[in-house]
Amino acid sequence: MNRPWMPLYVGDYLGDTGHLTTAQHGAYLLLMMHYWRKGELPDDDRQLSKITKLPLRTWCEYRPTLQDFFHSGWKHKRIDAELGRMMRVSETRAIAGQKGGLGSALARMKLENASRSRQPPQRAIASPSLARAATGADHSHPDSYQNLPSGKTRSADASTPHAGETEKPAIAVSPELAAYVARRTT
Repeated sequence: MNRPWMPLYVGDYLGDTGHLTTAQHGAYLLLMMHYWRKGELPDDDRQLSKITKLPLRTWCEYRPTLQDFFHSGWKHKRIDAELGRMMRVSETRAIAGQKGGLGSALARMKLENASRSRQPPQRAIASPSLARAATGADHSHPDSYQNLPSGKTRSADASTPHAGETEKPAIAVSPELAAYVARRTT
């Protein structure tokens, strides 16, 4: 398990380790960090000297002093308690996340089911039977509109199709749209 950080209660640590030398502090902290990451310490002096980054002879001198902080085969009571607490918190958060995920999935399903059961809204646009346009017709230019309000007609040269073109069919235009087009083109 990935454990990128470790709680360190500085007051408790300093209260318990006031008698250690600087090198012993370093060795003890390295042992604690290894224990935190791996969940255990090996009961082998060569491996422990490597963990503490001490020569084997120096490790063997420090071992009795440092082993006093551990019990029954290099177990650490405080770290074991913190690891247990961390596991409980992690499990609680995982369960809460699953519940939240299930809740949002149910809400999403309800919304989808509700939207499926609704009738589609009435169309606000004119039905296709009122205005049929030829495929490919150009409706972007004002001269292409045939039902303009009175007084607005297409120019004579625009009313006759050019060579190779066919006459564009008329498009039904509402009076409101015709009035809007008339205002925009004047």
